[in-house]
Amino acid sequence: MRDHLILRIVSKFLIPVILLFAFYVQFHGELGPGGGFQAGVIAASALIVHMLVFGLDETRR
Repeated sequence: MRDHLILRIVSKFLIPVILLFAFYVQFHGELGPGGGFQAGVIAASALIVHMLVFGLDETRR
């Protein structure tokens, strides 16, 4: 998917938003029950999006 310019640009803006939402879920979970597992799943989804768009070698760096 390295040839898709729009997908790369959108994902560069979307991945930090997904990670920010994961931090929000993590810290908001301290006030109530749960939150850790959900935040981990959201953060992992950001890494998966990065891997799908930019490739595994770029994600490992």
